[in-house]
Amino acid sequence: MKYTGSLTSTPVVVNYLEYNEEYCKQELGESGSDIILHPSIPKIVQWYDIRGLHDEELIDSISKRFDVHPLAMEGALDVYQRPNFVEYNNGHFFAFKSIKFDKNTQTVIKQSLSIFFGEDFVISFQENVDDTFEGVRHRINQAKGKIRKRTADYLAYAIIDYVVDNYFNALDAIEEEIQLLEESISTASDATDKSKIYKLKKEILIIRKAVAPLREAINLFSRSESEFINENTVTYLRDVYDHTIQILDNVDSMRDILSGLQDLYLSEISMRMNRVMQVLTIVTAIFVPLSFLAGLYGMNFEYIPELKFKNGYFYLISVMFVIALSMIIFFKKRKWF
Repeated sequence: MKYTGSLTSTPVVVNYLEYNEEYCKQELGESGSDIILHPSIPKIVQWYDIRGLHDEELIDSISKRFDVHPLAMEGALDVYQRPNFVEYNNGHFFAFKSIKFDKNTQTVIKQSLSIFFGEDFVISFQENVDDTFEGVRHRINQAKGKIRKRTADYLAYAIIDYVVDNYFNALDAIEEEIQLLEESISTASDATDKSKIYKLKKEILIIRKAVAPLREAINLFSRSESEFINENTVTYLRDVYDHTIQILDNVDSMRDILSGLQDLYLSEISMRMNRVMQVLTIVTAIFVPLSFLAGLYGMNFEYIPELKFKNGYFYLISVMFVIALSMIIFFKKRKWF
């Protein structure tokens, strides 16, 4: 059992919560003596939320208290663990990822999460110290929804559902960036738009890699025949499964949109180049006859009849001006520029 993430000196935070329909108690402690391992209480759901996975001794003590399978603990401490669902004799393990989109850096922030739950307890593991499950904890403290009336399997569902709902927030943020990118390309595209397209496609691929196996894990969870999972909870899990399908559809749609924006960017660049070449061609076309006349009358012949004209220079300039103006009017009528 070894933690595979980045080591840090930040203390591990353990948020303990026990509750039933009429009762709720919460404790917050850091690594060391602040952590209290409570004995099991009949008809009381106990939730140990471990934030930070680098204190292996503390996590080992909690796992031994609930007899967590060694393979489940190994999966919880592996931040590269693929989302999955595994059944053990005394509990079930569920690994998944949380997703956030940082608009400042235009990157997807991914965090490894996992849950081990049994008949009357839930142990959640968060890679980072920040509180990802704050919304779920608030619902329990305020007795909102059905969590306080249900068993530990429903709490496990509520945690997963809360994380999956945040996927939609990340996709909404990415969608806003795509809309801004589309406006930028349509008005005045530049080289940075191309890099943004490739970056967003890469970030969306990260989300897809997190959601695709999560869908299969939730499917296994909902099909489990374990005595720890109530039939009512299965109904809610199927709703989360539908959400993952919707997320994957949105991800695929965004990838198609970005591919379309890439084609639009190339078309805009091509059109801009064509306009430049058009202007240069028109300028060349106008000056070709003028250059011909200037070259003709600049030849060193001894006898050029027009040289005897008193105002021959002005006549030539006037002819050149009329030719240039006529060509401009002709090009305008043909809508060449």
